[in-house]
Amino acid sequence: MAQPIVSLLDPEFHDDPVGAYARLREMAPLVPIGFPGGPPVWLITRNEDLKTALSDPRLVVDNRNVPGHHGPSLADQTIAVLDVPEKYQDDLRDYMAANMGLVDGKYHARLRRLVTPAFSVRRMKALRPRIEEISARLLDALARKGSGDLIEEYSSPLTGTVICELIGIDEADQPQVRTWMNDYADPDADTLTSLWNLAEYIKGLIDRRRAEPADDMISVLVQKGDEDGDRLTEAEIVSVVLVVVNNGHHSTAHFIPNAILKLLENPDQLALLRARPDALAHAMHELMRVANPVPTAGPRYATEDMEFAGVPICKGDALTGSLQSANHDPRVFSEPEGCDVERVLRRGQSHAAFGAGPHYCLGAALAHLEGEIALDHLMIQRDTLEIAGRLTYHEPFPGAGAQALSTFPVRL
Repeated sequence: MAQPIVSLLDPEFHDDPVGAYARLREMAPLVPIGFPGGPPVWLITRNEDLKTALSDPRLVVDNRNVPGHHGPSLADQTIAVLDVPEKYQDDLRDYMAANMGLVDGKYHARLRRLVTPAFSVRRMKALRPRIEEISARLLDALARKGSGDLIEEYSSPLTGTVICELIGIDEADQPQVRTWMNDYADPDADTLTSLWNLAEYIKGLIDRRRAEPADDMISVLVQKGDEDGDRLTEAEIVSVVLVVVNNGHHSTAHFIPNAILKLLENPDQLALLRARPDALAHAMHELMRVANPVPTAGPRYATEDMEFAGVPICKGDALTGSLQSANHDPRVFSEPEGCDVERVLRRGQSHAAFGAGPHYCLGAALAHLEGEIALDHLMIQRDTLEIAGRLTYHEPFPGAGAQALSTFPVRL
């Protein structure tokens, strides 16, 4: 990379990430950036280029698929960085080898084909009454107190309970499983122990659902095969569940408070939705664009020397994309720093919050459904919610841009 490396430690990426990424976007479609302690990476800054990259078969998520690649696997790198105890290492390799987000080609297509029935449109639509019920119960409890933390007492238990029920976690086990799920993403918790406790629980649940199927995701994953009788292995099912927990629970739990904050900052848009509640379903696309808590797309590796967006790329180079930059690209979104819940895009244009291409998020419909119900219950059917203290954020990765709230005190 002959171009100067942009440091993500520059204060502007923390103080004004939208403005900082706007500067990079106009500098070039691909910008070499530096991660602390890591090699330079090409950052994709523009919306259409990012979606093209996520669909380009020459760019792979597993660097072992780069011809001539030598070096440790991602699992071995993870084991080294986290100093994973030996007793966990083989299982970790198995789970990462079966992670849909970390594999390419035919194996990824096979996993996707076998997992997709668990996220069918029918199954997602059938969840609405139960999500409405869970949301109303949590909100009633919070309203009786009069004040509390929106994340701890509403959005996290909402998405955690929905994921537990979707997976098929027995009701009596859900409090413990939700604790493991939350620890799994908490840098201050014993993440590895909680991860393995959760994995061992899932293994036991797989055995029970093989013997007695139910109407849940585990049963679908256990029973569903293709026309050739191909079925998911135990390690593949465990890996799918861990991905669902990470992407389906944590990201939506943080999207909800982000979206509420965005509506409170744009009272004209909130007033519009209150006047026309039927517009909320459409507004979710705009709110996903401006309130997405996930900062970047996973890295892709070039399998050959190539030109991308007019920039020469060498075989083995890593590329990643800023979702925040892509979602504020003025080439797609007029007045991108604003929030316009009535925004209508041209055919083929969209935000990038759920990715694109073969790895497009399987849980996108569920995230939309949960977010729509939460915002309806909190902000449309009620007009009393207000911030009741100082908001705090998780410590962001340098240069990430998007931040996840850690506390959101509210009064109802």
